[in-house]
Amino acid sequence: MSKNVQLIILHIAVAVLCFIGALVFFNNRMGMEKGSAVAELANPSYPVLEIGNDTSSYNLMAGYKEDIDLSLVRNQITLTNNKNAVILKLHDYDYDITAIQYTLFEKTPDKPTETGTLNQLTKNKKKNIKLGTLTFKNTLSENKVYYLKMAVRLNDSTRIYFYTKVQSGSGYHLDDYLAFVLKFHNNLFDKATMDENASYLETSADTIDDNLESVSINSGREAVSFGNMEVKQETKPRITLQEMNNTYTVIRVNTILSTEISDGVIQYYDLSETYKLRYTADRMYLLDYERTMDAYYNESIIDSANNLISLGIQNKKNISYIYSDKGYRVCFAVEGQLWYYDYQSSDMYKIYSLASENISDIRNATGNHGIKLLSMDDKGNIFYLVYGYINRGRHEGMNGIQVMKYDAKTNCNEEISFLSTSLPYDSMKEDLEKFSYLNSKSVFYCILEGDLHEIDLEKKKDKILESGLVNESLTASKDQSIIAIEKEQNLYKNKQIEMINLESGKKQNFTAGSDKRIRAVGFLSNDFIYGEANAVNVSKSSNGTVSFPITKIHIVDINGKTIKEYQKAGRYIMSTQIKGSILEMTLGKRTGGKIQKTGTKDYIRYKEKEESDAVTLTSKYTDTYWTQLYLKFPNYVYIQVVPDLLLTKIMVNEDDVTLKLSNSGEQLEQYFVYASGTQKAVYTNLTEAIARAYTERGNVIDSKENVLWKCIYADYAQVAGMDNVVKVQSDAKSLAGCLSMIAAVNGKEAAPDSIDIGKGSIEQLMKKYSGHTARNLTGCTVDEILYYVSQGSPVLAKLNSNRYVIVMSYNATKIRYLDPVTGKSTAASRTDVTNRLEKSGKVFYSYIAD
Repeated sequence: MSKNVQLIILHIAVAVLCFIGALVFFNNRMGMEKGSAVAELANPSYPVLEIGNDTSSYNLMAGYKEDIDLSLVRNQITLTNNKNAVILKLHDYDYDITAIQYTLFEKTPDKPTETGTLNQLTKNKKKNIKLGTLTFKNTLSENKVYYLKMAVRLNDSTRIYFYTKVQSGSGYHLDDYLAFVLKFHNNLFDKATMDENASYLETSADTIDDNLESVSINSGREAVSFGNMEVKQETKPRITLQEMNNTYTVIRVNTILSTEISDGVIQYYDLSETYKLRYTADRMYLLDYERTMDAYYNESIIDSANNLISLGIQNKKNISYIYSDKGYRVCFAVEGQLWYYDYQSSDMYKIYSLASENISDIRNATGNHGIKLLSMDDKGNIFYLVYGYINRGRHEGMNGIQVMKYDAKTNCNEEISFLSTSLPYDSMKEDLEKFSYLNSKSVFYCILEGDLHEIDLEKKKDKILESGLVNESLTASKDQSIIAIEKEQNLYKNKQIEMINLESGKKQNFTAGSDKRIRAVGFLSNDFIYGEANAVNVSKSSNGTVSFPITKIHIVDINGKTIKEYQKAGRYIMSTQIKGSILEMTLGKRTGGKIQKTGTKDYIRYKEKEESDAVTLTSKYTDTYWTQLYLKFPNYVYIQVVPDLLLTKIMVNEDDVTLKLSNSGEQLEQYFVYASGTQKAVYTNLTEAIARAYTERGNVIDSKENVLWKCIYADYAQVAGMDNVVKVQSDAKSLAGCLSMIAAVNGKEAAPDSIDIGKGSIEQLMKKYSGHTARNLTGCTVDEILYYVSQGSPVLAKLNSNRYVIVMSYNATKIRYLDPVTGKSTAASRTDVTNRLEKSGKVFYSYIAD
């Protein structure tokens, strides 16, 4: 061997040794700085389970390491086939699973309807799945919802669980629904087949089609078929059956799309469609259609001509971002991925991703999860939350909140704590986005289910500072470092507000005299605004709605010092809204003994310092992609070079950082409004929840998963067995007469004279004589309360100031009620009955049979 060759080999060997040494040094350096080694975030590894039928697979289920709150499967329903069975499709990947244990139950797994083991699994090597048919021994009752818990063993120490709601599929035409949805979905990608889809659209002239991110049944054909974009499906459509009843069905479809922006530059999109359908023997009705299409971030797409970083087709409300260092650094969350841009180095860091790099991996679609940014300093160090179902990493299969830190110097993530909770993603998202704050002493504050938590992350201690908080009880400043808490749950009684600086711990208390009431309005910058009202003017209606006409506005600084007060003689502030640096006030005045809105507005304006270094969101329109979203930088930041993509790693922390969050058990009853398969709002007032659900054409569910109201399409209904009218002597006895009839229809005997209406509220009396939990529906419209009749439940209604009647049937033109004073069953036009009942104050009570 020549000396030159030997020299070359020696140089190569030295270079290799240097490279290895550099890697060891780098890893050790981070280990010394952080006390641990680093690794890549582990990809999803758990099996996933689907339900199958002759048309398609549906209801992809993630595996959980522990028992869950059943609210986590609120948005999914599985139907049995005509053999009282469900077909299971198990993607077990690297695990050789041979059996699936199951528990069928109604309320709790501890009281099962049925248990067993499915150990006949057939392997389909072509599709890399295992198939099995789970046949129930017991016939499921029609119209009753069950829960199915399935368990598989991964190894000697690990079991995971899959959950779904189940009901009998008899008469629901699931195959027809799935066939329609798949055909409609596939038609979207072929301009020639869009004619068929177009016939189901209800295009409205009021709908502005300039954004492909969100389309609906009211959008035009061009928008529904992706405008001028050429898109293709990268994954098979994933179907979730979200609602199923006798009048309509809600089905969600998800898939990943792609389009080629330029040579070799591919943009991916998360497409989500929601279909609301009604089957008849003659045809399928598309009652509603909603679709969103949001781009995954692609670092190679910039707009150098305008100094912009492209975020693609996006809903602005879904984008979370923060910036620092005069706009030279920005961090943003898009589609479950967290990105950090450093202008000085022209580097783009992919900090965290809930999805693995394999975009077609079906496990990426499991569970609901999100990212919230907490803070970023001028060096690029970032604190953030990952919450919901964790589908990868050391907490795979768990539900909770990861408190994370990104270290810009080492380009490394560190998990500070994992806060375990069974709260569903929708509720967690609403609570954490409303308020969550990590102070400089590693104390994390958040509100969950009405509990205000103070969590010392270093000491692993969770303390509940306040409980039973409703939506308006806690108000936070823009940076969430200051909070204000109304100390009385019932606003119409509140006389004290406590303001807390979460950095210093300093507290300020604002109080009102015995003849006054106060409520929080909000924050302008870090200045707190609250309103004062006369106690005699603050009222609460029978349906729980509070009227709070403010007579005086107070604005105080962080130290409680008064900055400004607003008050005008004879004027009341009926409602307020903070818009940027402006407080908008809708005024009212007293007329005829009542305080009413006048429609007049007044304003308090704050002159805030303009931010010349702000990073903002802006949009641009093109013929191909229509409206797209961009990050806009200060004038001195020039986005001319495509940034280099760098991936981050995560600390390998051997310590257990898990903390199980406590629960006060003092949560107020909450009502969740669901429509088109998503949570639209949460209320503490049932009447308000029903009104929202009526508008959204959705459902109302309570905290225990009981369905309290649905948007139905039944043209006729009556309460079975309610034929005899009990006769009483006067209006004063009418309530007792109605309660007697309610008792009778529930198999009880109670003569009117034996009923003491003075012993308890109407709700308590209704529960006593019906045997079911009564609901105060006062304030609902007649159309809304007819849902209870459709479910076989009578509605107690006030006909005039002293007389109660029972509404027990209706059709398209008439409503029938039983009047105990006349002793007659009366059928009158819906218009006449509606006018009488609503004129009497819209006082209604009913129940859903347990």
